[in-house]
Amino acid sequence: MKPDTRALKKLKRKYSKNPDDRGVALVKRLLLSYSPGWFVVWVLRKYFVKTDYKAARESIKFFQLSNRSYGADKIHQAQRLLMIALRLLGARLPQSYVSLLRSALAGTLKDPTTRNSLSNSILSATKEVPVEIFDASNWYQLSRGLFSLGYFRAAWVARENSLDLSISESLASDASATTLQRGIEAHLERCNFYEADAAIRHSTSRISTDRISEFGEYLSMMQCSIQRTFQYSKTMNNEALRVFDNLVCGKTVAIVGLGLPTGEFGVEIDSADVVMRPKFVGTENLPDPKFHGTRCDVAQYNSISPIAIVSSESQTKKFLDFIKLIITTTESVISPPTIRDVPVLNPKFELPTYRSTAVSGMRLLRIAILGKPISLKIYGYDFYTKIEMYDENIMKFYQRDGWMLGDWFLVGQKDYMRKFWTVNQFSAHDPVSNFCFAQNLYKAGLFEIEPYGMSILELTPYQYVERLEEMMGDW
Repeated sequence: MKPDTRALKKLKRKYSKNPDDRGVALVKRLLLSYSPGWFVVWVLRKYFVKTDYKAARESIKFFQLSNRSYGADKIHQAQRLLMIALRLLGARLPQSYVSLLRSALAGTLKDPTTRNSLSNSILSATKEVPVEIFDASNWYQLSRGLFSLGYFRAAWVARENSLDLSISESLASDASATTLQRGIEAHLERCNFYEADAAIRHSTSRISTDRISEFGEYLSMMQCSIQRTFQYSKTMNNEALRVFDNLVCGKTVAIVGLGLPTGEFGVEIDSADVVMRPKFVGTENLPDPKFHGTRCDVAQYNSISPIAIVSSESQTKKFLDFIKLIITTTESVISPPTIRDVPVLNPKFELPTYRSTAVSGMRLLRIAILGKPISLKIYGYDFYTKIEMYDENIMKFYQRDGWMLGDWFLVGQKDYMRKFWTVNQFSAHDPVSNFCFAQNLYKAGLFEIEPYGMSILELTPYQYVERLEEMMGDW
């Protein structure tokens, strides 16, 4: 059976768009290009984002755009975009703080060597901003904005304020279901398990059963009493779940991420009973076998729609020839039961990461732990501590065929844009949230990790943030 040619062409167009244009409505582009900043904010609030919460979320796009406006000749544009972002957060932010951020952005663009001293000033100023000016949501959006500008330590301060407020706001008698969930997520991240358990019990009538189960599952994992929430059901591919159980339960498992090799672990990886890889793109696109091995028994993808459409193309055949199971974790529609006769497992779930979508590696780690392997070790996880996001061979694949996996943001990426794409990813996938999730599981003894990854997980969360900022250095 040949793939639908029209669908394939449409998919290629979708995932080869310029990332700057993706998802941006024509009206918003016109507003950005020709209207004063105050007018952009007024129109967005009146016609596009009619609540303060949505306005704060919208601010992230403008934080990101201001950072991409790189070069001394674009300082005015960068400052204008940053002003829009800060106004969307609300008028309560002190004007002195707004002015400092805008001048720091301009200073960095003029002279990148001043970045560290400017970052120190932003950190001090963020500590001095009164906590009560924002609620937990606005503090979190500010932290995302600071991450996208590369001021990681200041972002940490804003994020900590958000966690503190989420916990206190969840104690209110009229707290919404979302507020209750955020409070529980904050407790879980900080390993306040007694408080989290009490909050879960208190919220059973106001939070969905699925979320209660996911929180309870995480607590059981941390207490080393694994209770899997995804079971055989009418909506799940039971054959795929049986394959998963047979592959993982009581077996030795290796999970190999996409990070740069940090040691010759190929023989050790290939000796495991089962090898899992997130976003597997074929053995020919792996690093030298002596680093990351050659096997892949289980491949995990965020979305399998592109793979399903091109499933009979020769490129995809190379992906799936030796794979025994495909896992997809964020598919919004019913997954096909098989792709090229490979079973597809879709255990729909959310991770209790604080206000953030977990990255592929964390999702696969959670699934593997729930499979109850006799041992589990991970490789190639650098937790964003390197500017180079993926190994060179994998990056070449994404430059050529990234649309096949739905990762449009890597298509056509230029070398000089690496830092900006890295920090923009930090605002999309909160690195601290994902780090804390992995660190908590590691401290509970639920997996092993190769030496470089271990050196990262042994940092405190704040030391981890310092490491990220040191990695980025000057622009």
